[in-house]
Amino acid sequence: MTHRASGNDAAIQLENKLGEHWRGALDRVLSRQLELYGELDALCNRQRGLIEANDADRLVGLLGERSRVVQSIADTADHLAPFTRAWGEIESTLDDKTLRDLKRRLDVIASIAASVAERDAADGEAIKAKRNALADRLAGLDRSKAAVTAYGGPRPSGARMQDRKG
Repeated sequence: MTHRASGNDAAIQLENKLGEHWRGALDRVLSRQLELYGELDALCNRQRGLIEANDADRLVGLLGERSRVVQSIADTADHLAPFTRAWGEIESTLDDKTLRDLKRRLDVIASIAASVAERDAADGEAIKAKRNALADRLAGLDRSKAAVTAYGGPRPSGARMQDRKG
């Protein structure tokens, strides 16, 4: 009986901190985070294809979409902050099945975030390599122009000698 009373006390304290409907609010925030991270994951996959295809125009558009999704993730993370601060109390009030489900959802979010970060790092390296290759080609063009100029390039046509004794 004492254990149940202390459990009720913890639940009441949690409701005082997070509001009466905190479980539904937490569920909504996590569902939104999962949705947004799924969108970010899909955009990351499209990004890789655009980089490989050298499609800079569409890549810039996609990066704008990504920026909006990342901002939405940041906004929902702000809503998650009170739950993070009260995590110990949340764990103590949830039954095992609910807690396992909650942790599983959080693990999925963390896994997607880590995967996106890893692919972004690889994509950044791919973009850097393409930029360096383009810079090398442009430098090669400059060297070719300099060589043509050094050898005088094409000579103007016309008479070079004049016969004045005629």
